[in-house]
Amino acid sequence: MRFLFPGEPDLRADAVHALFISEMATYRIPTLNLTRADFFVAGDHAVDIGTYEEIQVPKTGAPIHGTGRYMTVCGGEAGGWRIWRFMINELPKPRSAP
Repeated sequence: MRFLFPGEPDLRADAVHALFISEMATYRIPTLNLTRADFFVAGDHAVDIGTYEEIQVPKTGAPIHGTGRYMTVCGGEAGGWRIWRFMINELPKPRSAP
């Protein structure tokens, strides 16, 4: 299993677990919206592609609004599915008018 985040090396599941624990201690995420753009199954793999929008509220400071794309690839295993790859990338911030 590999998780691919912008600006980070590929992370294995144990490193992702530590990252999420750290993030939960730093931010509260009151809003997370996922919008699926595509979903398909091919053989023993399923792929979910879409966009996300979130608001992170740090313990101090202003809320952070993030948007981006995600893709999750799952592999079929006996009794269910397991995440094989998960990738997000942030969308560029809109440019202000000149």
